Formats: sequence, structure tokens, C-alpha cells
Amino acid sequence: MDRQADPEALLMIDEAILDYLIYTTIKALLDNVRTSATLADGVYRLVQMVDCEDAFLSIFRALHPGHEAPTQIRFRLRLLQFTYAFTKWQRHSSVQPMIPTTNHQGSSLSGDPKDQMSSHAKRQDFMYLQETLPLFLALSAVQNAIQESAITELWMRLAAGYMAQAYAEQVLECHNDRPDLLEEVFDWGLDVGCRAEEGSDEWLINEMFTAEDQISEVRIMELWNDIREEHMHALRPPGGTLLTAHLEAIVVDGLSTSTFKEKVREFLAGLLSAHQTPLLAQLESGAVDGLSPESTAALKERAGLV
Repeated sequence: MDRQADPEALLMIDEAILDYLIYTTIKALLDNVRTSATLADGVYRLVQMVDCEDAFLSIFRALHPGHEAPTQIRFRLRLLQFTYAFTKWQRHSSVQPMIPTTNHQGSSLSGDPKDQMSSHAKRQDFMYLQETLPLFLALSAVQNAIQESAITELWMRLAAGYMAQAYAEQVLECHNDRPDLLEEVFDWGLDVGCRAEEGSDEWLINEMFTAEDQISEVRIMELWNDIREEHMHALRPPGGTLLTAHLEAIVVDGLSTSTFKEKVREFLAGLLSAHQTPLLAQLESGAVDGLSPESTAALKERAGLV
């Protein structure tokens, strides 16, 4: 008698494999951010890992059309999208074309953020920091929505520092001297008249700056406005000083790229560890939540990981 595999069991297995591939690729990319590896030192291997994960994702969609993966997997896909983009910024070429106009649009929580990575980020050898800013904010907003928590002063300072780095890069490397550039880069926060579709990135980012009660929301708005203005003020040159000379000086003193990279890497590592480690990664490490070492070893053997 013919025996067919249980479709639900196959779906669970495929989800476990996909989750493992996403997780391990993120970890490898974060290690790359820490070491700032060059192409010869292993970036090619990272590209292969991303391509492998991307290929399996395509297979997963073909085998399970219309299936919406669990929130944890969708969040990790979004985390992978941003981490991959941030890695591209880290190692971008010194020969840089004009960047496309950025806006406050992105992938939705219910959609697949990997689509944007495949179509846009993967076509580029590098990305400018300003291009990655919407991805950073959307990622933060989704995590905030999952945890149902308010943004903190620590996050606000990280976000404002991100914007400051993006502005300095545009001026010093792209020779962008538009007078409204500073306001454009820092133009993020609560828009009380926001008409974005619920669930979209723009809507999620806007919701991130709200609170359950009006008093708390006012406090968030006031603190964010103060922190944003503090950073913008530091970027404005004093009278008689050229903007480029001013930015070159503070890049050395207060906008260290290496310090910034490490802060972002720690933030991303924190997001990765805030969610349960995929089962296959737990098995690989030899320790599974809720299982004894003996049971873990037995399961690992049954899964063919020994």
C-alpha cells in the first residue's frame, strides 16, 4: 500500500529548515559586521548563504502556496533583510552611483520583506546608510508591535545616531549639499495625520511613536523631539565653518563609524536572541529547551544530525 507523507508534517519540517537557514545566515552576517571581513576573507561565503536561504524560500513558497509563516519566521526574515542591507553598507564601494530617492515605504508585517531584499538590495553591490534607514525603523517597529512595548530613550538615541551617520555620509561621500537634507534625514516621528494603510511599514513606524494614553504619548514625542534636535544641532556648523570641515571633525570626535557599527550589531544581536532559537539550531548545539541531554542526543540522532 502506498504511503504518503502527512502534509502538515512536511510543512512543519520545511518551516524548521527555513527558520534554521534564516537564523544561521543572520548570525553569519552579524559576525561579518563585527569583523568587517573583506570579500576575500569570507563575504563570498555569506553571499552563498543568502542565496541558499533565498532558494529554499522560493521552494517553500512553491510547495506551500498561500501559507503565511509564523510571526517568528516572518520577523527573522525582516531581521535578515536589514542585516543583509547593513552589511552591504559596511562594505560599499568607493565608486558610488547616485542613490534612488528614499521614502517611508517598505514591506508590511503580513507581507514578505525578503521580496525587497531580493529585488533591490541584492541587485546592488552596496547600499547607502540613508537607504537602509527605513528598513531599520520598520524592523524596530515590528519588534515593538510584537512586544507591545513603548520605545525607550536608549533606542531613540540609537535611531538619532543612525540618522546622524546617514546625513554625514550623504554630505561627505555623496557630496549632497541640498539645504533641506538634514531635515529630510531626521523627518521621522509621530504624524498625527498619518493616512497610511494599517499594517504597512509607514503605519507601523508611526504607531511606534504612540502610547496607550495621551500623557505617555506626549512624553514620548517631547523626548524624541529633544533627542532629534540635539543631534541635528550637533551637525549644524557654527558660523564661519564649512559644513564638510565641521562634519569631518565630529566624525572623528563623536561619530565614530566603528562605534556606530558595534552599537547596531549589538542591537541586531539582541533582537535575534529575543526570540526562541530555531529547533534545528538548538539540536546542532546539543541543548534543546525542555529536553534532557539524553533526549536531545536521541532526537539529534533521529534527525540525522550526528
